[in-house]
Amino acid sequence: MTQPPDALAVPAVSRPARRRIRLADGAARLRLMAITGIATVLITRAYLAATGYPKVGGGTIHIGHVLWGGLLMIAALTVALVWVGKRAQNWTALLGGVGIGLFVDEVGKYLTTTNDYFYRPAAAIIYLLFAALLVVASLLGRDSAAEAVDPGDRLAAAAQVAAGGLVSGLTSEERAQALRMLEGCPAPDRAAIEQLLSSAPGREPGRWARLWSRLRRFVEWVAQLRFAEAVVFALMVMSHVIVAIIFTVQALTGEPHTDDAGAVTASAVTRGVSAVLVLAATWLRVRSRRAAAYRLARAAILLDLLVTEIFNFHDSQFGAIAELPWLLAAFIFLTIWQRDL
Repeated sequence: MTQPPDALAVPAVSRPARRRIRLADGAARLRLMAITGIATVLITRAYLAATGYPKVGGGTIHIGHVLWGGLLMIAALTVALVWVGKRAQNWTALLGGVGIGLFVDEVGKYLTTTNDYFYRPAAAIIYLLFAALLVVASLLGRDSAAEAVDPGDRLAAAAQVAAGGLVSGLTSEERAQALRMLEGCPAPDRAAIEQLLSSAPGREPGRWARLWSRLRRFVEWVAQLRFAEAVVFALMVMSHVIVAIIFTVQALTGEPHTDDAGAVTASAVTRGVSAVLVLAATWLRVRSRRAAAYRLARAAILLDLLVTEIFNFHDSQFGAIAELPWLLAAFIFLTIWQRDL
């Protein structure tokens, strides 16, 4: 006797939804890779200039450092694919950062038919690459796994933290962060991850983590000083207005940068816009409209960092890096004040 068709039907198996779950500290690792790459480029350029740009090899052979960069990036991928734990993640970021730095440092050779290492736009291209990496890290860090809406996403992220903790141990802050991720998750799943977290051995924060924590506390303390805000706004007004005037005069007269007239003109325009934004932000701050003032001032600094500095690196080459510490410091202070509103 034949069975009805429904009795022979194979029950459909539901397929799990595809999700892209980020590591809880993935943004920090990306930031570490970018900073390592920046340091590598600067150290490489300084070393080559001090040693007279030596040739590694003999005869017609020259072993460029782009080769070592590629090998280090392969090593970073190998570590990421084979090992787990925070130590492996740190080595991946460090090896990858050094590899990217050595690789991109020679970008001028691969954009010119003459293999010109000193190709002027190369400095701007290198700056743009690392600025983009830091922007991506900032955006990823803002949308943390602990604040994810979907309980499944937070459960998966907490499970990754627990799995890594079984290998490398967990600090009290990491354990507390993972427990916050589990809030609102189904009870059975939450209990299983909590058991894994409790099984992970504890560890003290590393030397660099402690140093970074102290630096953050120091910056927070400076930001809360009585006259810190007035000093920062005064410096922003003076620096932006004066520099905008200087670049505008250079763009109109063509001196002393006749070879980079386009970059100087573009920089004069963006610096002029930044100066107007800073003046408007200062006026709003005097009127006690702090939230709007901080937004405009941050917009001015972001315009400097993401647009103006590209032209600045084209014009001044790596000497343009002297302007970055002040811009980054101003942006950090503005971010702290805006957060504390």
